[in-house]
Amino acid sequence: MIVMQAMARRTPGRAFTLVEVILAVSLTMGLVMAALAFYQQIISTRQAFADRLGTVEVTATRRAVMERMTGELRSAIVYPFLQMGLTGDSEGMRFMVASLPGQDVWADEDISDLPSVPQHDVRIVGYRLRHSEDPNTGDEIIEGIERTEQTVITAEIAEEDIDIAATLIAPSFQFLSLRYWDNQSGDWLETWDGGDVPLAVEIVIGIEPLPENTEPAEYPFETFRRVVYVPAGKTSFGGAAIMRSPGEAVR
Repeated sequence: MIVMQAMARRTPGRAFTLVEVILAVSLTMGLVMAALAFYQQIISTRQAFADRLGTVEVTATRRAVMERMTGELRSAIVYPFLQMGLTGDSEGMRFMVASLPGQDVWADEDISDLPSVPQHDVRIVGYRLRHSEDPNTGDEIIEGIERTEQTVITAEIAEEDIDIAATLIAPSFQFLSLRYWDNQSGDWLETWDGGDVPLAVEIVIGIEPLPENTEPAEYPFETFRRVVYVPAGKTSFGGAAIMRSPGEAVR
């Protein structure tokens, strides 16, 4: 009897009201949405930073490639022994360059040391697009802009990795277009093959590859362009004006 009276006096457990349930769900959803918004902001910030970093890297690579090509083109010479100056087309070029020997030549050597490897002050430098084949599909792919250097210029048959050192200097750039200014005809040429060098070389590079059935002049993407004067050209800088584009001339 006493137990039954105690059970009768016990207050039943109070359940959550509908308002409290709705409030709890709303707070939970608010916290989840805030967390998602914060996560999206972090992702956006990281993506923006990656894009900015990619732009900086592309700009730095473009500047380095242009400066290197410019410096070596301005050192181009005509080598009478081989009757060679510059040979090139729209996708690549090779030319003779004169340079000072390295520091090893001037180092003091002991009589017991092995003699230093002779260094020639003339070499053949080239720039071109490196093409390869996709092992899975067999399609041709462009790896980037490649620089080659041949130090043994008298080799009858120069072999890569032996007489020619090849370096991929700009893998992010898959478009290269070259033109050569002929001062005699007063026009840009797509090819240059002779024992001399042009007065100037126009260099155009881009990140995207050239679409199929598209001429280099119709390249639809952003490009970086530079006209490099070659001091060893057939005429001095006081010659005819060099036309970069219709209606534009530079000397």
